[in-house]
Amino acid sequence: MTQPAISLRSLNKVYRVWNHPRDLLLEGLTGRARHYEFQALTDISFDVPKGSVVGLLGRNGAGKSTLLRIVAGTLDASSGHVRTDGRIAAILELGTGFHPDYTGRENVFLGGLCLGLPRREIERRFDEIVDFAELRDFIDHPFRTYSSGMQARLTFAVATCVDPDILIIDEALGVGDARFQLKSFDRIRQFKERGKSILLVSHNIAQIVAICDRAILLEQGRVLEDGDPNTVGKIYHELLFAPPKRREESAAAPSLQSEDAVDAVRDTKGTELDLDAGFTEAASSETRVDKAAPSSHQDTRERRYGLREIEITDVWIENNDKCPVKLLQSLETYRLVLRLRAKRSTVGVNVGFLVRDGRGNEVFGWDTASGHSGPIPPIEAGQLREIRIAFRANLSSGNFFITAAVANPDSTKQDVRFDCMEFVVAPTPSIFSSSVVNLDVRMLGAAV
Repeated sequence: MTQPAISLRSLNKVYRVWNHPRDLLLEGLTGRARHYEFQALTDISFDVPKGSVVGLLGRNGAGKSTLLRIVAGTLDASSGHVRTDGRIAAILELGTGFHPDYTGRENVFLGGLCLGLPRREIERRFDEIVDFAELRDFIDHPFRTYSSGMQARLTFAVATCVDPDILIIDEALGVGDARFQLKSFDRIRQFKERGKSILLVSHNIAQIVAICDRAILLEQGRVLEDGDPNTVGKIYHELLFAPPKRREESAAAPSLQSEDAVDAVRDTKGTELDLDAGFTEAASSETRVDKAAPSSHQDTRERRYGLREIEITDVWIENNDKCPVKLLQSLETYRLVLRLRAKRSTVGVNVGFLVRDGRGNEVFGWDTASGHSGPIPPIEAGQLREIRIAFRANLSSGNFFITAAVANPDSTKQDVRFDCMEFVVAPTPSIFSSSVVNLDVRMLGAAV
């Protein structure tokens, strides 16, 4: 059996905290405890296999940085065991280990020596590091004169050019300009392809989904969820944005799946709203809502949260003939239909949707707030309303998932249904099979 790159067993970290510096002195003189203990990590156990990328998610104070520092060896655990196999390079904080008064050149050598490289090896890789950081014109300037983006580039370049077996990154992929971020992502992917192991922290769910094979969610120093990045990302989103009571329930009951399909609505009348027609009421609205809606695709991917004073009872896509469809043709126009049911009268809410691919990467998102179309008119208690949103399927072939949401004007989530419906875009042979979108390209001619 292959030995994992990182192995943690029953890891705990407890900090002693004194309210005032003098309390530490008085405790030493009197022998009477004047501190309290803060449990930063509790019973953390997991492995990181060689060649895998594992992402850590969690709210501020969840223990992510503490965990990385213990794995990197810069902080001792209170109890438990940590084992690593191979050379470790860690970016725990941008500029860590670099002297502000040394030049960039001097700090390249200082950083390389701290990572265990001999001076001759650093000299051999020096040009590669400087070229990656794109700082050749500033390499002999003091590090303190660098902008935060320049410091980020040099720190990342040194840490990743030493060819570590294990790379640890603490929220360093979201800094620097867009071009540098793209280079950083490419380098992470190259590391993965070469069988390196990566443990990273990021608050960006899209980054975790795009890069990682697996994600771990920490909450109050404990592992709340460990598994597929897409699933873990949904739970993290719920922790961030669900109403307080729902957040507490999620933290207490990990892996809580979405509820069963909502009650049938055949005997309740309401109105229909068409966002393509500027919120005008449709003439046949009551007749349309009386009919049973096409059942939304539901599987273990769906996760749901919110106050649920207004519910999204059904979600479907229909063509121009108002027929429900799940197989779409690229570049054709369709309507996304959200059926809402109000348990209590509302002043007005915003609705929106998000399209994600099968991996969980966000392809497109829109809501009535950002689109300057809402909030929608009030809904009376017990009333149903259908919202129709026209769109053009500028997508390549593949499987996609709809996330639908309704929220109060202050952004309090009423109902969020992650990946509640799946649809398929038919093969589009005229474009690359790896494409995600269809830009409807037309050749206009070739200049001579």
